[in-house]
Amino acid sequence: MKRIFLYIVSCSWFFGCVEAFDPVDIVDVLDGALVVDARLHDGAMEQDIFLTRTFNLSDSGPLPETGALVKLMPSDGATIEFAEQENGRYTSVVPLDLQSGKSYQLQIITKDGVQYLSDSTIMPPKAPMNGIRAERRLNGFETDGVAILVDTEVPLDGQAYFRFEFEETYRIIAPDPNPFDWDQIDYDINDGDGWEVTVAPRNGLVHICYGNNSSNSIVLASTEGLTTNTLKDFQVRFIASTNYALSHRYSILVRQYHHDGNAASFFGSLQDFSSVESVFSNVQTGRLEGNIRVQNSSVAQVFGYFELSSVSVKRLFFNHDDIFPGEEKPEYLINCSTGLPPLYPEGFHITPAPSGDGFVVDGNGNSPLIEGILAGLYAYHAENEDYEEWLQTEGLGGAAPFLVKPKGCVDCTVFGGTQPPEFWIEE
Repeated sequence: MKRIFLYIVSCSWFFGCVEAFDPVDIVDVLDGALVVDARLHDGAMEQDIFLTRTFNLSDSGPLPETGALVKLMPSDGATIEFAEQENGRYTSVVPLDLQSGKSYQLQIITKDGVQYLSDSTIMPPKAPMNGIRAERRLNGFETDGVAILVDTEVPLDGQAYFRFEFEETYRIIAPDPNPFDWDQIDYDINDGDGWEVTVAPRNGLVHICYGNNSSNSIVLASTEGLTTNTLKDFQVRFIASTNYALSHRYSILVRQYHHDGNAASFFGSLQDFSSVESVFSNVQTGRLEGNIRVQNSSVAQVFGYFELSSVSVKRLFFNHDDIFPGEEKPEYLINCSTGLPPLYPEGFHITPAPSGDGFVVDGNGNSPLIEGILAGLYAYHAENEDYEEWLQTEGLGGAAPFLVKPKGCVDCTVFGGTQPPEFWIEE
C-alpha cells in the first residue's frame, strides 16, 4: 500500500484547508488497520461515515474507532465536520448538499495522532432511473421466479458506472392464528398444586405482519461496451418463485448510485466478498488499493474507500397473483406441524426432601411444555381432548394438556412487525 510521509500543503486552492500537523513519523499507533466506510451521496440530508479497526478471529466483531476527527473538505474550502454519535459512527453536523462537478476530500485524524487523507473525488452528475418493473423469468439455473429490472439513460457522453442496493418488504400471514394465548405459568413443584399452565383470550390477533430484507451483495453495472449510454432491463434482484416473500404483497425499494470509474473498479474487486458490509467489517480485508492514504506514519495502515455518488430511488409494489395468476403460493416460512409436549416428562417422579420441606424431583426435572413456552418456541393451538384419559391410564409422566404450534405459525411477530410501514400502499 502506498504511503505518504511528507507534509501536504495545508491550504491549497484546490483541496481546501487541511489541518496542519508536524511532519513526523508516528510509530506508536493503535492496533489493527483503520477501516473506513465513507459512501456519501447527493441529497440534502445528514449522512454517516463508519470507522472501525480490523479484528482477529477471537474477537466478537469489528472494533469501533472512537475519538477521531472527521472532516469533508469541498474544493471551495467550506469544511464540513462529522461528529461521533455512537462508537465508530460519525454523522455530518449539517445536512450534506454535495454538488455535481465539485471536488471533495475526506480527512480523518485518529486519537493516536495519525492523519488519513483521501484522494480528491468529484461528485458525479444525476442519472435518474427511468423505470423499474417486475417480470417473470427463469434465471441462469433454470429457476422460475421474478426479476426486478431497471432502466437508466445517462444524459452524458462517456461511460457510466452504477452500484445498486435494495430493501424489500413483504406481507406475512401466519397460517394458524389463534384467539387464545398462554396466561399463567406455575413452575413451582412445591406450591401444593404442582406445575400448571393456563390460557386466556389473546389481546388481538397477531397473524398479519411485515418482513424486511436488505441487499447483502455488491451489484454493479456500467454502460462500458454498450452502443448507447443506457441501461436497459438491468436485473437488480432475482426472487425464486418458492420464496415466501412473494406469497402475498411485495415491495422493493431500489437505490441506484451513479459513481465514477475508480469507485467501480474498487467495488468490482470486492465482489468475492459476500456484501459491502462484510467488506468493511471483515477480519482480513486484503491488500486492495483504496483511495485513502496515511499521511504521517510508516506503520499505520488503512483500508477503505471514499465514494461519492448521485443517487436515484424508485419503489415497486406487486401481488403474487400479478406475476403468478391462479398458481399455488410458496410454503410458509417454517414447518407448522402440531406438537404435544408433555407438562411432566415421561418417568417423572418426586420424593419428599430429606429436610422434610417440599419435594425433590428425581431424574429429569424439567417440563418440556413450560421450557418450550419460556424459550418462545410454542404457541397455544388447542386443548388435548385425550389428556384426562392419559392421566387416568398412564399418570402424569408424558401427559400433554395442550396441542401446540411453532410460535411463528400463530404469532407472525417472530418474523416482522405488525404495523404497516409508512410507505405501504394496498392494491
